Amino acid sequence: MVTINKTGKPKILTESDQVLNDLKTELINLKSRMSTIEQEQEQNRILVEKLSFQENLANEALLGYQEEININRENFQVIAGVMNNLKSPVTSVVDNLSGVIAEIDDGETKATLQECMHTASNVLDAFNEVEDFCVNVSSNEFPSQEAVDTRLFFRNLISDFQSGVDQESMSFRLLVDKQVPESSALHCETIKSCLNCIIDELRNFGEAAKITIRISSEKKEQKYGIEIEDLSVTVETDPSISIKWESSWLESIKANHERLLNSGFNLLKARDRIRKAGGHFEILDDNKGVTAFKLYTPLTY
Repeated sequence: MVTINKTGKPKILTESDQVLNDLKTELINLKSRMSTIEQEQEQNRILVEKLSFQENLANEALLGYQEEININRENFQVIAGVMNNLKSPVTSVVDNLSGVIAEIDDGETKATLQECMHTASNVLDAFNEVEDFCVNVSSNEFPSQEAVDTRLFFRNLISDFQSGVDQESMSFRLLVDKQVPESSALHCETIKSCLNCIIDELRNFGEAAKITIRISSEKKEQKYGIEIEDLSVTVETDPSISIKWESSWLESIKANHERLLNSGFNLLKARDRIRKAGGHFEILDDNKGVTAFKLYTPLTY
């Protein structure tokens, strides 16, 4: 191959010259790739440092949350101990009044003392409820799931509820959506406990003549290729209960504590138990009164 250089003299390029030119070009390309790799390595190093910092920060946050959980658990344990100590004198008052009333013949005095004993008994019941709630919240136990026949499980529950009330004042009906699996792993003890709390509350109100327990499944978005599904248990009342329930549990319990069983601790106990099972508890209000109590528990796992 012959080319003309700047002086106009011919130059002969041999095959070795061509190879050298190709190597030079390849070397330039290699240097460019090495520079790109070095830049990527620097970027990766910075990214790893950021991830490491975020991991450390997340670990510190988790440790802080765990410490806060432990502190709250200890606080509830202390409150439970205080309630237990307060019960002793109240129990003594109730026992003493019971003995005094048995020995008094005067009807008016006896009626007054009986009213005092009734008040002391209510205080004792409240202390027991607070202690039970605090012990439950502070426990490390988490509810387990049990494989059951879904419809049979709820039919048995309804039968138990119906046998425990006057059928003329309160009746039960069970509706199970066809989408609900025939057999599934349920938080049986948690569901039973929460429904018992709700039925006790309805019995305390003495208003709901007809109660429908509606069972359905509600699907959510997919996560990691798995479709998340909840079991929904809705306790509907007819007629509705004549109390107002706002979105804030705190305000609702403050407004209705005189009508709620044990000043609202009964419902708080149900909410805490269903939350420990990974679910949640809703109370539905249609601006005229409470129409339903709704429980959600995981059905997918």
